[in-house]
Amino acid sequence: MRIIAAEHVGETRCAVMDGDRVLELHVARWSERSARAIRGEVFRARVRRIDNSLNGAFCDIGRGPEGFLPFGGGGRPDGLHEGAAIGVQIAREAFQEKGPTLSLFEVEPGDAPEAVIPAPPLPERLSMMFEGPVRTEKEAGIDLEPIFDAALEPVVPLLGGGRLIIEPTAALVAIDVDAGGRKSNAVGARFAMEVNKAAAKEAAKQIRQRGFGGVVAIDFLPLKKKADQSALDATLKAAFKGDPARVDIAPPSRFAIVELARQRLGRPLHEIALERGGAETVETRALSALRALEREGRARGGSKLVLEAGAEVHAWLEADPIGWRKAMASRLGARFDTVLSETLEPRGFQARAV
Repeated sequence: MRIIAAEHVGETRCAVMDGDRVLELHVARWSERSARAIRGEVFRARVRRIDNSLNGAFCDIGRGPEGFLPFGGGGRPDGLHEGAAIGVQIAREAFQEKGPTLSLFEVEPGDAPEAVIPAPPLPERLSMMFEGPVRTEKEAGIDLEPIFDAALEPVVPLLGGGRLIIEPTAALVAIDVDAGGRKSNAVGARFAMEVNKAAAKEAAKQIRQRGFGGVVAIDFLPLKKKADQSALDATLKAAFKGDPARVDIAPPSRFAIVELARQRLGRPLHEIALERGGAETVETRALSALRALEREGRARGGSKLVLEAGAEVHAWLEADPIGWRKAMASRLGARFDTVLSETLEPRGFQARAV
């Protein structure tokens, strides 16, 4: 196991790899450094509200939305009341509009809310979690750019024919197994089984890589034989072997849809990089532009550089909410400029030497 890390201006990207297989992809953005709590961090929190109907308490941790502390079967702990300062650890990170889930953690008395044990940088955190060394892209001979791009694509081709169509929604992740243009009544039983088995393996791979959590519904090609369905069920369960998250798989429905629930450990990639409709956010596009600028700068030596950008990306760059300009100057020197383009799309960009 090894961690491949890429430290870019604006974000850190990491891939957890086992040999040549990409197991997981992770991103830590500069814009979220003081806005999000990371799984495993410890805070001295302030209890804001006890909700008896939910058997838990909402707590201010001093960063991001309030967290929820479930009491569990034992009920409210002794001495825990509204206004109390308590130690908590982030058990599950915030996602969508929901705040983080907390667990009790013993800390020394002090001011609340405040961080007590902050999370280490992403590469170090993953290294400790998976007990593997950290390598740069150059050291490993791996370019993470196309790997991350592919992990945000909705269509994934399958070996031997067919494809997956992956559509995250607010309620669940829907994965459709497509026969690759062949009509359902023209798909033979053998071909359907081969596609479904390949789809089960690829779906498990994509679910973990992309960090999906919660309910996932996979619409497989229909199978007429019970023996084939049993074999597919076994293939899907085996495909999740080794996943550190808990995965519960339900029996298939009469419509050949298999539902599973995967434990949420962090935020999925699409929630970080994409808008609800699936388009890349302005920040995502702007960070892509900065990576392009740095690549051009390293390839062109001491040449003067220009980053042309459409209106939305240019506005983000000019506002400089993360201090990118100073960071980029420390890498390339003060030899670059940004220019508003009237011909590029609002979120388009182009880096070039002049």
